[in-house]
Amino acid sequence: MSHDGIEQEIEVPEISVPVYERSGWKVVDDQASESGEKTAAAKGRRREAGEN
Repeated sequence: MSHDGIEQEIEVPEISVPVYERSGWKVVDDQASESGEKTAAAKGRRREAGEN
């Protein structure tokens, strides 16, 4: 996610995206959420080979 005036992008859990959007953050990733909007991937969650 990115925010005007802040150079660094952040990653947040998908469930937190609506809260950040209300605070002025914009989604920059191309993953689709349940609502059809784009969301950022959770920073702490990394997929391993063979995981869906």
